Amino acid sequence: METRKSVSSLILLVLCLSALWINPVRALTLYKSNAHDFQGVLTQSQRERIDEYARAVLENALSNEQVDFIQAPKKTQGSPHIYSSLMRTADSERDFYWISPLVAFECSGTAPCTPNAGSQSKKLAVVYIAIDKNTASFEFADRLTGQITEYKRSEGFYLLANHLKSELSKSFSDIVLTYGILSLAGQLRTDASDLWVIADVVPLFSEKDERGKVKGIAADLVNSVLKEVSLPQYILSAPWERIAKEAMSKSNVLVFAVIRTAERDDVFHWVTPVSRNLHGLYGINKPYFETFEDVPRTFKVGTLLEDYRYNVALEHGFNVKAYDSWKELVEALFYNEIDTIFGSQGAIDFGCNPNQFKCETITLSSKYDISTAYLALSKKDTCIFVLEKLKLAAADVKMSDEFNERLSSWSDMVSQEYGIAHHTEHGVVHLWNPN
Repeated sequence: METRKSVSSLILLVLCLSALWINPVRALTLYKSNAHDFQGVLTQSQRERIDEYARAVLENALSNEQVDFIQAPKKTQGSPHIYSSLMRTADSERDFYWISPLVAFECSGTAPCTPNAGSQSKKLAVVYIAIDKNTASFEFADRLTGQITEYKRSEGFYLLANHLKSELSKSFSDIVLTYGILSLAGQLRTDASDLWVIADVVPLFSEKDERGKVKGIAADLVNSVLKEVSLPQYILSAPWERIAKEAMSKSNVLVFAVIRTAERDDVFHWVTPVSRNLHGLYGINKPYFETFEDVPRTFKVGTLLEDYRYNVALEHGFNVKAYDSWKELVEALFYNEIDTIFGSQGAIDFGCNPNQFKCETITLSSKYDISTAYLALSKKDTCIFVLEKLKLAAADVKMSDEFNERLSSWSDMVSQEYGIAHHTEHGVVHLWNPN
């Protein structure tokens, strides 16, 4: 990874992600460098106070992780890092996962402006909690974003932020707290009046009814989020190719549900997860293999035609055969045309007819990965504060009794009428059994 730019004034948390993700006792290493990034804008004491505030936000958001902060003399090489007060700039935009903005102020020669930071006349620099962008930090960055967003909806956060606001107001009379951000330059302005909402058609999540209206649990979530931010919109539907084209060329395009990948980070802001899916090899009376590398290459693997898993299976050296539908894949498995299906439990449940086959005999033979489908916002020329507004609204909706009652009813219907294995956690549908 290339040398980072403009990272000298921040609190640096060196993170062992494997321990943080798996072990019950987890540890973070704290590294604090000299605070130079905000020179000429904030005094040394103000910079130090913002550093303390940023660390408190992290500690409180991670309170359930049992983390320990240990002072370190220098940055540790070879492991991902959390930066607790990093300015987002055009030069650093693609180098980090931008977890959550904390403070905004007028930019200057010593504090570069943040791209797409509002429609106000003042140009702003925005300070974030951020994480090195690499494959090792991908999952935790996704998870930490949700934790901090939820924390920002808590009374504890408002007490913490308002305390700092009171201190800084002596020097910045226009300071406001909005969208979970302390703006030293006054009100943060956003314009999402031209928001365009498009759904990718997915059965049970976002599908058209007899009148052409998009329905399903994902559509319910999106409608609730739009209502929360007072932006009632008509939800359109389109094939994925059209959605991708619009998102790459226009601002304020809100789409769902989009599988998050590293390649799509340049196209989308990620608002909130909708569903997660466990992908792997599924067979009948097959042993369980811990990794794909352990699966015999003599296995005949079935995939959906033109599905990304076809190429993955080929790259792993399997004998691959493609089919037009999940129904055909399930039939091929029971008729011994293939040894395993490369797919997900939800897809297999959807394609297996229990009146024709013993669907419960299809079990996971080897896990490949877990994908997450998101409510996403086009990144091109879209104000970053619109994203924060939507993220906080989504957190409110997911914590509401109204949405959780609707989600519970939907879950019961899916189990009773379709027999699809799933469970829900924090407002997200996980398309596999929890045990």
